[in-house]
Amino acid sequence: MTQQTSHIPERVRFDRLVQEITARLVGAQGAEIDAAVDDCLARLGAHFGVDGVALGGLSKSGEVVPSTYIWGQISPSDGRSVSSPPGPEMVSRWAREGSLVFNRPEDLDELPEFKETTLRTGISAAVFLIHRDLGSHVEGMSLASWNPRIWPDDIVERLGGVCEVLYNALYRRRAEVEVDQLRRFERVAIEVASRFVHLPPERVDEEIEEALGGICECVGADLGIFLKWNDPKKSTMTVSHEWDTDSIDGPYFRGAVLSDAYPWLAARLREANPLLVSSLDDLPPEAVFVRATCEQVGIRSMVWAPFVAAHGLQGYVALSTVNRQGAWIESVVPQLGLVGNVFASAIERQRTDLELRQAYDQIQTLKDRVEAENITLREEIKTSFEDDEIVGKSPAFRTVLRQAEQVGRTDSTVLILGETGTGKGLIARSIHQQSSRADRALVTVNCAALPATLIESELFGHEKGAFTGAIERKVGRFELADGGTIFLDEIGDLPLELQAKLLRVLQDNEFERLGSSNTINVDTRVLAATSRDLDMLIEQGAFRADLYYRLGVFPIHMPPLRERRNDIPLLVWFFITELQIRLGKTFETVPASVMDALKSYEWPGNVRELRNVVERAMIVSPGPKLELGNILPTRKTAQGTSTPTHERPGSNLEEVERAHILNVLEECGWKVRGKDGAAERLGLKRSTLVSRMKKLGIQRPTS
Repeated sequence: MTQQTSHIPERVRFDRLVQEITARLVGAQGAEIDAAVDDCLARLGAHFGVDGVALGGLSKSGEVVPSTYIWGQISPSDGRSVSSPPGPEMVSRWAREGSLVFNRPEDLDELPEFKETTLRTGISAAVFLIHRDLGSHVEGMSLASWNPRIWPDDIVERLGGVCEVLYNALYRRRAEVEVDQLRRFERVAIEVASRFVHLPPERVDEEIEEALGGICECVGADLGIFLKWNDPKKSTMTVSHEWDTDSIDGPYFRGAVLSDAYPWLAARLREANPLLVSSLDDLPPEAVFVRATCEQVGIRSMVWAPFVAAHGLQGYVALSTVNRQGAWIESVVPQLGLVGNVFASAIERQRTDLELRQAYDQIQTLKDRVEAENITLREEIKTSFEDDEIVGKSPAFRTVLRQAEQVGRTDSTVLILGETGTGKGLIARSIHQQSSRADRALVTVNCAALPATLIESELFGHEKGAFTGAIERKVGRFELADGGTIFLDEIGDLPLELQAKLLRVLQDNEFERLGSSNTINVDTRVLAATSRDLDMLIEQGAFRADLYYRLGVFPIHMPPLRERRNDIPLLVWFFITELQIRLGKTFETVPASVMDALKSYEWPGNVRELRNVVERAMIVSPGPKLELGNILPTRKTAQGTSTPTHERPGSNLEEVERAHILNVLEECGWKVRGKDGAAERLGLKRSTLVSRMKKLGIQRPTS
């Protein structure tokens, strides 16, 4: 008991530090995030009195990957550093068990190689917490000390939450950096394409190499090459152009012929798929000649982007980093392939005009799409870390989660039905995150929030001049969601004239922009939701029956909050935890009477209404105890002519509770226990209801 009590001040100080770190990171934007992460690592180091704190990744061979945040005090006099590579033995154990904690070097007897590394670097105690395993490398957080020390289990467990908070901020920063790099690369790609318009043939080679240099500088590569297949059978490929930085003693590959000397690479390239190698550890054993060449030149990472003309695969543009690790953005690869098309068109002058126009038009389309994606990504950055936790353990809600898990692994269309505020959007996001499309966009469209005159343009896009006010081409949401998922919220409000066009997209995966006769094909998964009665809308002629059947491949019914009352305590504490930092208040208890009142209310607005009520209660509560006062909403009866006794303004909480229990007892014929009894209707145990009746002076009438 004394040992547990001694940890209480430390826990309180650590919890306060976690709150301060969370508040610091939530408000940070752009480059502020880097400074905030560095500051938070320093505060963690000072709090625990350690010598180094790191946030970053390790390759499976034990090397530190780029983009690592490291804080550390002065190293020992012999120059040892907490950032020394730990080796593959440690990474394998860390990835397998999710954490690695040792209080002294002797705890590492089962990891002799890593123990030797720690002795060599001077580390005597450390905590390594994994965030996620990305296949080629593992990301996580570490704290290291030159001196032995004990890491309490509860502190280590809470450090996992700190790791999550730091990585959420890091992912926001990475997303912003990726958007910026995509925009810069898009400008470079357009500039490259414009250079080759009406370019004299004698300047083609010079311009291709200069363009490779601009691309390498934009994405942080040291070496760029351009290759084309020599014959239709794709047996040999020749490097026609190469660019490298001044620090590299090149060129290395200009004029080289790729043939059977590299069988693994040749086979991969014939598939016309991009090839990304973040580390030589990613290469399979059969790529022995590729590995040997990379080691000889010093290549540490590379990306190969194919370009395909109308008559098939033509070649590749390949970028590499030399003597350093690289980090590639996959979204750049399609545009890199388009640049390859521009190069091929310039070389094959007989096709220059046709292929150059097509490539330039494709780049303009990508520009529109990137701009639209920028807007969507900024919205996602603001919302992806808000309200994204699904809370509930009731049988009805577990059924929904199980259905979401079942259908999430497929590409089937899902129709989510339920009242307003039941969390249909959260379930849609959960389905997307469990799908194979999770790394692509989830594009949301609220069909009820858009005017009927604009919704077609919003969904399918339009060409410049398609209608009054269409001053430029617009990429629609379906096109933006290509390869990902589109969530059509409030589908019951979609205008009837657009339902046929939506049905065609669902059946054939194709549509035309407004003002265009060109058919666009997309690979988009559709999730839809509505709070309206679609059967009634079909009877009224306001909704197409064939669209309903096509959408309803896998229907999910969201239970209203009144059917999952046992989840209300979980939701209440979830909202309190979420809101108390923003409101600047800390709540320790929710009285049983308050919780009973919340569980007894009918919640016509469901979870959204509950959140609003909890927030209002937190605002008006003077201390650390949640109080309701008179803030439960008052609602008219179904006839709209009277206010029920239990909802009259001015009633105190006990009066509201007493009136509500009386109403339920009367509706149940004063049956307390069993099926359809008052206890079941109120979501209470029989003993709890009897106790409340005694306290409130409720007795069954004698006559």
